[in-house]
Amino acid sequence: MSPVITYALLFLAGVVAAIVGYLVGMASLVSYPAMLALGVPPVVANASNTVSLIPGGIGSLITSWDRLKQIRYYPLLPQALIAVVGGLVGGALLLVAPPGVFEAIVPWLVLLATALVALSPRLRRGATNYRLPAPAFLALMAAIMVYSGYFGAGAGVLFFALCTLGTPMNTHAAVVMKTPMTTLSNFAAAVLFIVQGQVDWGAAITVGLGSFAGGYVAPLIQRLIPERVIHAAVVVGGLVLTVWLLLGF
Repeated sequence: MSPVITYALLFLAGVVAAIVGYLVGMASLVSYPAMLALGVPPVVANASNTVSLIPGGIGSLITSWDRLKQIRYYPLLPQALIAVVGGLVGGALLLVAPPGVFEAIVPWLVLLATALVALSPRLRRGATNYRLPAPAFLALMAAIMVYSGYFGAGAGVLFFALCTLGTPMNTHAAVVMKTPMTTLSNFAAAVLFIVQGQVDWGAAITVGLGSFAGGYVAPLIQRLIPERVIHAAVVVGGLVLTVWLLLGF
């Protein structure tokens, strides 16, 4: 395959990954396999994928900033700090721990989160104003951010489930909220990967450019999609991701 076609496919993967990631929290389901298919080694692909999705989060944040400021269930600063520290811890784990440390449990975590998202309308019935105590919410968020920095596939689904079940957020608000937090976690982990020289810059920059474009338009697309459709898409995507992880891709 010619380099031009390779980079064109990586750019397209970045666009699609950012849109999918913003709407249903599974960007890595698109971008990571694309890097593997085009010859990037697994560990380098994981690190490069983390770096490449940061521009998508920035693009989405530019478009959705006005809506993010309206979500005030918990202070943003503690969440931002937890996202950064969690990303650093997760990135460090990826660099020092055996590659298969989380492999056995991750698919079941994603499946559990998907089931909770699917059942959330019933679970929240009669308790639409329920909100987890701040320490509990932040502790669960910290665990998700560590995982986000380590591998990240499904981290958006886990955080989406936390927001929709642990707070009064509706689907649209949860989508808006998860993007800056997972982006901060990715950014912190990316710093470690860059320092360790684990990044394929050609792939990361190309996917990153596509990711920024996709991330910028994703919030505009979201506003056109009914909440129930996004909710269903998260559930379907979570099931697909569970199978993908169980098969060991």
